[in-house]
Amino acid sequence: MRETKYYNSDTILSSSKYGNSFMYEQEQQMQKRRIKKLQWFFVIVLVLGYVAATLAQTGMKDIELKATSEFEPTIKDAVKFGDLPEIKDTVKKISNINYAIVSNPLVSKYEVIPIDAAKMQNEPLAKLYRSLLKVGMGTYTTPYGEFWINSLRTRDVAYGAHIKHLSSSSHLKDVGYSGFSDNEAEIFGKKFYKKHTLTGEFNYKRNVVNFYGYDTSENKLSKDYAKQRYQLFEPVIKIQSHYTDSTKINHFIKLGYHNLTDKYNVAENNVKLNTVFNTYVNKERLFVAFDADYYNHKLPNDTFNDVIIKLNPYFETHGKKWMLDIGLAATMDVFTNQSATKFYFHPQINAQFDVYESIIIPYAGVNGGLQKNSLRSLSNENPFVTSTLNYKNSNTKINVFAGLKGNLSSKTSYDAKVSYSVVDSMHFFVIDYTKNGTLDNQYKVIYDNTNLFNVSGQVKYQYKEKIHFIAKGNYYMYKTKNLVRAYHKPDFDLTFSTVYNLKSKIILKADIFVIGNQFALTQVENNFTYTTESKLLKGIVDVNLGAEYRYSKMLSFFVNFNNIANTRYYRWEKYPSQRFNLMAGLTFIPF
Repeated sequence: MRETKYYNSDTILSSSKYGNSFMYEQEQQMQKRRIKKLQWFFVIVLVLGYVAATLAQTGMKDIELKATSEFEPTIKDAVKFGDLPEIKDTVKKISNINYAIVSNPLVSKYEVIPIDAAKMQNEPLAKLYRSLLKVGMGTYTTPYGEFWINSLRTRDVAYGAHIKHLSSSSHLKDVGYSGFSDNEAEIFGKKFYKKHTLTGEFNYKRNVVNFYGYDTSENKLSKDYAKQRYQLFEPVIKIQSHYTDSTKINHFIKLGYHNLTDKYNVAENNVKLNTVFNTYVNKERLFVAFDADYYNHKLPNDTFNDVIIKLNPYFETHGKKWMLDIGLAATMDVFTNQSATKFYFHPQINAQFDVYESIIIPYAGVNGGLQKNSLRSLSNENPFVTSTLNYKNSNTKINVFAGLKGNLSSKTSYDAKVSYSVVDSMHFFVIDYTKNGTLDNQYKVIYDNTNLFNVSGQVKYQYKEKIHFIAKGNYYMYKTKNLVRAYHKPDFDLTFSTVYNLKSKIILKADIFVIGNQFALTQVENNFTYTTESKLLKGIVDVNLGAEYRYSKMLSFFVNFNNIANTRYYRWEKYPSQRFNLMAGLTFIPF
């Protein structure tokens, strides 16, 4: 009898994992298997029933039953599906994509009618005139004349000439003849090139003064006895570049010469070369200034030379709100009256910072320099100096300053500064009492080491061309090493100046000059013994007014009132000023 094996379909179902796609098929197979099992169950029951009936009839003797069948039920082995977790990246890598735009012209059926381009109308250029003549006459027999002539507007050249005469035949009370004469003549020309401008000029000056500072009650002299005359010839040539390329080296070169002589056979010759080169190094601007000055001074019995050479390199850099330049000036001074050549080194530092929109700009710096004293510079400051001067150069060893400047509005600006200087051989004017038999009315120059503290300031206001006003002033505090006083150095000065333009028809001007107290070194007699002592000279206030009436573009009339307060003041001891005086005249354009 064959052994029949049965398999439990639940076991197969429990050991297998079905996906949703196989559920329906598996249920159909299980249903068929159940029907086959029922069929086999009924077959077995019938066989067992038949065997039992036969045994009952035969008495269960030697009965052997054999069940044979060709059908053998089998069940396929279960297949297990292994669904392992798998992570799939949903972001796909896109290879490089080349984009291209295919332009196809769009032809419009609308035809545009061209129109003329708009043009801006330029302001008409002001008409220029070739000449201007100004003449007048004032009290104290003071004739005045001035004439200008120049080329009209051109692109290539500009040239012109200027002459001036102002003189006076005044004879002030209790002093000598105080007449003077100032004459000037100048011709100039400019040539404009693509990258350069060439300038040439020639200046001539002839100034006559009188040493009128003596008492006429004691000395009856002719008016020409104390006359002094200065005559100057000065040719100058300059060339300046205008490169816009930052890699180029811009430059300014000036070569000048002057010859100055006086009535007493004193002469000086001066050749000066001034150069400035600048270029950019990275973002900073490099300047190199080189100056050479040869000075020759001739006296009737003596002569001396002075050569000054100066090299001053410095950098200039700036940001959006700040600016800085820093450098060093090296100066060599070869003076024939000195035992050895002198070398000077002066720092150069200037810095400023815009705190708020150009309204508040603090600044500070340190500098210094060598100042040449010559007959020309000293006589321009004080025309009553003697020809036989003692010459020394003044050296500002150091000058430290700080200040505040800015624009209060588009019309108003200001500047206030404080400085402290240490100066070797600062010059002072005192009357020369050492010449026996003279009038004691000429000034000599003495020198002393001096510390100077200075406070200065100015305010400007300008409204178009209608109103212009400026006020400026200085306060000085001198501390001399050997001198008792800083002679003829005022302790302060003030200047107020204004111009009012009334519809370009009437022009009004006003000037106020104030000079503080100063000291002079004067001679005092005591029991036929003469000594010198300091003398206080009171301050000066000089008020001037002027008016001009423009009758037409070609003709106008003017009048000036000077020293309205009618005061007799002294800028230099023994030399009083003119009192109230006026001048009237006209301005005319000949062609």
